[in-house]
Amino acid sequence: MKLKSLGWLLVLLLAGIVFFVAATLAWIAGVAWSLGLLGLVWGTFLLAEVRRWVPLRDVAWVAGVAYGVGVIRWFDLPVDGLSTMQHWLMMGADLLCLVFFALVAPALLAWIAEKLRPPAEPDLPVELPPSPEMLRRWGPKG
Repeated sequence: MKLKSLGWLLVLLLAGIVFFVAATLAWIAGVAWSLGLLGLVWGTFLLAEVRRWVPLRDVAWVAGVAYGVGVIRWFDLPVDGLSTMQHWLMMGADLLCLVFFALVAPALLAWIAEKLRPPAEPDLPVELPPSPEMLRRWGPKG
């Protein structure tokens, strides 16, 4: 992810907040809405990765992380009545969820995009450098 300026950082932060709220609303609306939003986010990431649109890919990555935070917040249990061990287990599950949405899923999508991307155009042919024999035969006469 490239952050070129403070403005771009603010755009990504705003996108994260907007998609966190959207993920929360999608979870409230139902599982189908939530899965639809996840499909939209991951489809956008996949499209941006195939087309090599870095800014859109960065925004889609932030949206995926915000969706993961929304999943964490939706599935978290109240930790007031839990033991210390259960509290640590919940924090470990939250960390695994965040790692999945921040690292594993984008890596898998990038791998899929690499397979879907059309092959690169071949480079232009380059003239080989002259061999010593060619230089001896055609070199300047002195």
